[in-house]
Amino acid sequence: MNAFLAILRKDLILELRGGRSTTALVSLALLVLVVLTFALDRTAGGGPATAAGALWIALVFAGMLGATRVMVAEHENGCLRALLLSPVDRAILYAAKLTASTTFMIAAALAATIMAMLFFNLEFSDSLVTLAIALILGALGFSALATLLAAISIRARGGELLLPLLIVPLFVPALIAGVKASAAALSGAPLAAAREWVGILVAFDVLFIAAGYLLFEHVVGEE
Repeated sequence: MNAFLAILRKDLILELRGGRSTTALVSLALLVLVVLTFALDRTAGGGPATAAGALWIALVFAGMLGATRVMVAEHENGCLRALLLSPVDRAILYAAKLTASTTFMIAAALAATIMAMLFFNLEFSDSLVTLAIALILGALGFSALATLLAAISIRARGGELLLPLLIVPLFVPALIAGVKASAAALSGAPLAAAREWVGILVAFDVLFIAAGYLLFEHVVGEE
């Protein structure tokens, strides 16, 4: 637990000082959201569904750029190699990186949600609790997958191109569930209406986290 907290504290302090990952996440999410806001028809009666789709597309694009910076930056400056040479358990290292990435994505999701609500003229209501649950679960699952796949891509030539090709197909089922749950929340439906989709998000989170926990050691084993 001490090693987990120490690594997580290091990542969060570096981010607070530099702000590179969070700034990149928020900036790209807002940029994609602005483009989609003007590209999509907001008067066709599908406001909540359109807003939910735009919100998740923005988060996925931003996540592919920013969430993996936690691994890529440390690979480039040699910090990752030093951590792997230390007696820290690889599973603890994965858990710390996953927690840091999830924190950065949730910060981006908060900013993107506020902008989406304003751009699509949606009301702030109690159903936003359901939206928050869906986004937190989505950020957790995406970060679990991105952290594992980033550890693979940094070892491969052209890994920055390989990463989107690996993440997007694997995350599509969870993405669909997240969009459906978010659309229900933005339309004012209670949590019960989105329970099935939230359950699917939880199932994919368990799958992605378990895969990362079991495979991370082997992926970085020869670093």
